[in-house]
This record gives sequence, structure tokens and C-alpha cells, in this order.
Amino acid sequence: MRSVLFVLLAVAHICLSSCGPQQPVFIPATDPAIQYTGRFDFTDKAKPVFMYSGCSIQTAFTGTSITLRLQDDSFKNWFTVKLDDSLFIFPSNNKEGVYHLAQNLANKKHTIAISRRTEWHAGNTVFHGFEIDNGEKLLPVEKPVRTIEFIGNSLTCGYGNEGKSNQEHFAYETQNNDLTYGTITARAFNAAYVAVCRSGIGMYQSYGGEKDFVQPKLYDEIVVGSKAVWDYKNNQPDVVLIELGANDFAKPLDSAAYVNTYIQFVQKIRSQYPNAKIICAAGPDAPDDTSVKFQTHVKAVTDHFASTDKQIYYFYFGKLNFNGSDFHPNIKEHEQMAGVLIPFIREITKW
Repeated sequence: MRSVLFVLLAVAHICLSSCGPQQPVFIPATDPAIQYTGRFDFTDKAKPVFMYSGCSIQTAFTGTSITLRLQDDSFKNWFTVKLDDSLFIFPSNNKEGVYHLAQNLANKKHTIAISRRTEWHAGNTVFHGFEIDNGEKLLPVEKPVRTIEFIGNSLTCGYGNEGKSNQEHFAYETQNNDLTYGTITARAFNAAYVAVCRSGIGMYQSYGGEKDFVQPKLYDEIVVGSKAVWDYKNNQPDVVLIELGANDFAKPLDSAAYVNTYIQFVQKIRSQYPNAKIICAAGPDAPDDTSVKFQTHVKAVTDHFASTDKQIYYFYFGKLNFNGSDFHPNIKEHEQMAGVLIPFIREITKW
């Protein structure tokens, strides 16, 4: 009798430890099933850091729940989550950096992608990993075979594209990089999307006329506060689009200096991406803007390479009303931009 009681107690103990609620298992950022798209600083591989709009983390997982562990510098950033066929957003304002993204899901394979909606000046973000059901695992997702890199300013960032009008001022809540002309274009080609963009930045001078806040001087940077520079050799895009100039023309500009700086920057791009098609874009312009300076200056750059590099192209976005915050394109106007860019890329790539 005593031996039977002992067996029953042992079985009860096993059931309490294995049949009751299970603690989730932590999957670190180093897991090979996690795919990173965009610029990430892997100086500490267990804590990759990123700051650019559109940087995304993708994976698949089995089980019924998933929690994200992510820490923000400023708690100002917003993220888009695509979980299977659903989409939702969240602000990264949890000081503990714990975000329960989904619970009570069907017990099967799920896909998830988390992308940063907001731009660099909202601070750096550190990704630590995921928590999933005990006994479950991450699974790799299919990697795009194409990549498009977009180098630009506030338009590429998605500044104010969810703003209600051009009289509304910037707020992080109304910046949605996931619905910019660049992301729309990349999705049209099932291409990985990489953005190197900052509001106010220029090619030769910034919106305020500063000569240090310019893309040629900051392009190698991955995140603020790190000495790490981008690994160009192992991150080769198929297409690079440069959309810089609107901020340069906001102040009196040395035209020759702008064109020469642009030419040198394109030469740098070509040296690091020997096989990429490089698009130098002008515009978009307001309907009442009769100036052709932006177009003629960018055209001068592409004309410089006309006889030596047939994979450098001139492109003009046309005119927009700028109905987003602070006279930036809204989502509908980003769709218009993508609507003219997609056929152009299709023509030069034959995709």
C-alpha cells in the first residue's frame, strides 16, 4: 500500500511540473532563424542595434504565443507588426522592454515581421530576442532574392505621411515608413527594403544650410554612438535610389559644389556596389513650383556618367500637392510616387 501511495504522489508531482502552465522559452537575437533587413549594428551579436526607418526583423515560430524583447533609447519609436495575415502597431514605451505581441493563437506555424515606422532621431533600438511557448521553436522564412536601397531625406523616412493635413506638425505617431514610396516599391518586386534616410539631410548642405549634416559624411554610419560602419561587400543591392536635393535647395546653394559632391557620392556608391543600377531622382515638386533647378542639377550628375557608366539613370518623380504634415507627402501621395517609380524600375531591370 505504501509503495502504491508513493507512485501516486510521484505521478502527481510530475503532472504538476509538466501539465501545468509552462514558462516561455527565450530565443536570443543570435538564433539563425531570425532574418534582419536593413542596417543593424552587430558589434554585440546578442544585442543588435538599429535606428533607420524600415529596419525589420522577421521569423516564423510554432506554438500559441510570442513576446518581443526590445529596448529603446527614448521610448518614442513606433513599430508595425505583421503576424500571419494581421497587422497592428505599438509604441516602444515599455521600460522593461517586454511586448506581448500575441497569445492564444492556433497551435501551428506562424510568421511574424516587426519593422520600425519611425526615424533615426527617435533614438537607437536594441533587439534582444523573442519568447515563445516552451518546447516550440523558431523557423526560418524565405529570404528575398532582390534588394533595393533607398538613400534619402524626410520623404524616404515617411515624415508625416499619416498626418491629417499639411497644417499639422510632425509627430512620431504619424510617421509610417511601412507605407512610403520606397516600401511600396520594394514590395511590388518582392525585394528586401533598405533605407538610409534622415529628415532634413542633404547632399551638399542640410535644410538649415549646415555642411556636416549631409549624406556623404554620414552614409557609412549604422547607428549613432557606434564606430561600426556598414559592411557593403556582404550587402549588395540590385538597385540604389538616391533622392537628395530638396533640402539643399532650401537655402542659397553653390550649384557647382552640389553637383560635384553628388558626382563624388555616386562614385562612392559605384565603388561599393559595382553591379547595382543607380537611380538619381529629382523631385517631387509642388504644383506651383516652376523652378527646374532640382531637375537640371541632378541631370547634370547623370550626364557626367553618360559615356562611362550605363547603369546610372536619371528619374523625375513629377509634382505632388504635399498634403501630409508640414507639407510632406501623405500616404496617397507616396502611392503616387511609387506608381511612377515601379514601372521605371521594371523597365531598367526587366523584373
